[in-house]
Amino acid sequence: MSKRGKVLRDPHAGPGLLMVEGQQYQFLLEGVWKSDVPPTPGLVVDLEFDSQGKISGITAVPESQIATEQMEVALTAAKKRGAALASTMVAKFGLPQLVAAGLLILSWSFLTAMSVQLPFLGKLEFTFWQVLGSLNSSNLFQTLERHTTPSSGFYGLVAIVAAAGPFLHHFWKDKRAVLGGLLPLAFMLLVGIMVRSNMQSSLGGPIDGAYGNLQRQAQDEMMKAISLGLGTYLSVSVALYFAALSTKQFLVARGVEGKKFESSQKAAA
Repeated sequence: MSKRGKVLRDPHAGPGLLMVEGQQYQFLLEGVWKSDVPPTPGLVVDLEFDSQGKISGITAVPESQIATEQMEVALTAAKKRGAALASTMVAKFGLPQLVAAGLLILSWSFLTAMSVQLPFLGKLEFTFWQVLGSLNSSNLFQTLERHTTPSSGFYGLVAIVAAAGPFLHHFWKDKRAVLGGLLPLAFMLLVGIMVRSNMQSSLGGPIDGAYGNLQRQAQDEMMKAISLGLGTYLSVSVALYFAALSTKQFLVARGVEGKKFESSQKAAA
């Protein structure tokens, strides 16, 4: 039988002393100590006991093994806490909504939202988050052309609020809170309008005459150079799901409220 203990007193000036599961055991080096390192106070050891409960062997536990065991314990505890947190979130928000929110964040942060085919530079791809950073800069077209990624700034903050919108009704009990599910779709539509407007205005204001025709042709060519990516299609699909779910919940809430009002009116009559 093996147990884990700790050296309290080394055996150099008499019998050594071990602490094992709250009990003290005396020991000598001869016949039982099986490690190359000498016993010192505080040293962690593994003890072997015979059938009569006497110590038959003592082995020092390397610090690397102790660190590994502590890491395993910490990981196990973290997994348990993570599983408990995940279960709580699923119970409160629902698995479909959490999966949809994860897909929305994934599509905004990592998948290509739009690509621009530029002369000499070739095809440049941008995530939705990078597009927000470009909008936050002074000139969207120049930012895209340089393929830089400025801070998303205010637009990034609004994006976070929009992504949290579908869960607003869990914290705000007003019946209108369920309409927070419309925020991702509304925000994406607004960003799309701003991108189009910003890129068209980068060529200057409206010009009359022949130069106006050239300007419109340039704008048309520039818009043709832009194509939407998987990130846009996926995020729009998720946003439509949230919008439909939120509209349904709002209409159901209004219907229930209307029935309660009618019942109260009949009761009063």
